[in-house]
Amino acid sequence: MIPDINLLPKVERRQNNSKLLYILLAIIALLVLSLLVWQYFSARSNLASILNEEQALLAQRDQLQSELDNINNAKAQFTLEQSVQFLDQISYKVTPLIKEISNLQPTNSYLRTYEFAEKSVTIWVDFETMNDISNYVARLNNSAYFLDVQVSTISNFELVVESENGEVVEDTTNFNEQPRYTTNITLIIDEAYLATGGEE
Repeated sequence: MIPDINLLPKVERRQNNSKLLYILLAIIALLVLSLLVWQYFSARSNLASILNEEQALLAQRDQLQSELDNINNAKAQFTLEQSVQFLDQISYKVTPLIKEISNLQPTNSYLRTYEFAEKSVTIWVDFETMNDISNYVARLNNSAYFLDVQVSTISNFELVVESENGEVVEDTTNFNEQPRYTTNITLIIDEAYLATGGEE
């Protein structure tokens, strides 16, 4: 019998292992490559949709800007026209009203300010007593220049004493001093009477 002696080294296993390694590397490379291709095409489609959306938003912005410009132009013209109409509507003589308001005031009162509206006058007057307020409101009610007299607020305040150099003097309580009253009154104007010049 002849003995079976193999003196050649075993190389086949190494070749099979290296082939398996190359196949695994090729599969991994294909997976990575396919992942990169998928990301590329998805990013490209996202970029295309974003560009389309950007174009749509720019067009919408331009349209809204033109509408806003048109509205602002119309508003500016409308405001100017409205102002002219308002001035035409309230163009009445204010001197008789101011004279009437001043003439009806009690002697110890002070007209702080007045504000004219379309059909009314709002005045702020300081009085010494509540009786002065009621008398003044009664006189205004009896005036032919005004249809209605509305007292909005009555609040009291104390006189502030100042020294010669303009500093406020801290004074102890003076029981002989009475608080003063400031009153906000709205007067509804009788336009027909005012249009005749105050003559019936």
